[in-house]
Formats: sequence, structure tokens, C-alpha cells
Amino acid sequence: MINYLRGTLSSFSKESIVLDVSGFGIEVYPTKALLASAVLGEEMKCHTYLQISDAGLAMFGFASETERDFFLELLQVKTVGGKLAITLMRYLDIGHIIEAVKNGNISMLSVPGLGAKRAERICFELKPKIEKKFAGIAAEAASPGATSFDSFVTDALTGLGFSHGECARAIATAKAQADDDVQWSEESLLMASLSILQRR
Repeated sequence: MINYLRGTLSSFSKESIVLDVSGFGIEVYPTKALLASAVLGEEMKCHTYLQISDAGLAMFGFASETERDFFLELLQVKTVGGKLAITLMRYLDIGHIIEAVKNGNISMLSVPGLGAKRAERICFELKPKIEKKFAGIAAEAASPGATSFDSFVTDALTGLGFSHGECARAIATAKAQADDDVQWSEESLLMASLSILQRR
């Protein structure tokens, strides 16, 4: 298995990034956290999982080994394939997913391609595993200040009619496009995210 890749980010879109690794342009389907760290022209490292199926090869990228472990747990859920699992993790961070699973909140898992029945199955099958394998992340997700800015911005944008998926993607894009030393506030992150949504 290809455990990780290190290369220069040559391009990225809302669904994938391309890493130049020793002259090879490798397309990677990233999580929200990995996409948020993507800066064009700069070197980056990502943990990976290569899936081989009838549809061909697909390389999935993660910001940490924990993200990859969580992705592999998602793959164990019946009817959840690699593309759907990475879509869920591209729109929502792990803490958000864990909170939804623990509370059985299907609406929090609203992303393209994921219907209510599969969301319900994810909650049912993952809940006992989360409590055993991802207790630390679950506790962090439950912490009041863990994602306060993101939650504030998401609440504000959904109040304007945007979906949770659109909000998550806009927030991730805003952070990815900002300078490394930017100091976010609730207002500045809201304005940056709203600007991205309006351009789309």
C-alpha cells in the first residue's frame, strides 16, 4: 500500500488535488482538512489509501492517520464506497460526523449523494466503533470551543439559505486561500466564506 505522498501541489478543485511527485501528477481525492491545507506551488504531505475496484484506481488523501482510520471504518458500512466516504469527509470534518453519529442526527450528514437511509445506516453501524476507537476525537467534538468559529459561520450561512455542505466547502476554501499567518475571527471567516459562496 502507498502509505503517504509528498509532493508539490500543482492544482486543486472542489473534488480533488494534483500532487507533482517526482514528475508524476497524482490525482488525490482529499478530506476537508487536507483540502484546507492545500496551497498551490507548495510542498505538502498526505496520508493515502489506494482503492482498486471495477471502476479503476482511486487515491484518497488524508491530513492524518486518524482521518484514514476513520475513512476505513466508513468503508465497512454496507453500501458506502470510497467516493461516498470521501465526499462525506470532504464536506464535513471528523468532529462534525462523530457528533452526528453519536446523536443519530441524520440531517447533520446532509452531503451530495448521501440519502437518509444510508445516513441512518452510518449512524447505526459507526456509533459503537466511535465510542471505542475515536473517543478522543468524540470528546474534542463535544468541547464547546472546539469549532466555535466554524459553527458560528455555518449557522449564519445556513440562515441565509445555504446548505451545510456548501457552508463546509466555503469555509475550507476560505482557509485554504488565506495566508498562513491570518488571524481568523467569526466575522472575518463569515465574510470570506460568504464571498466564496456568492462567486459560485
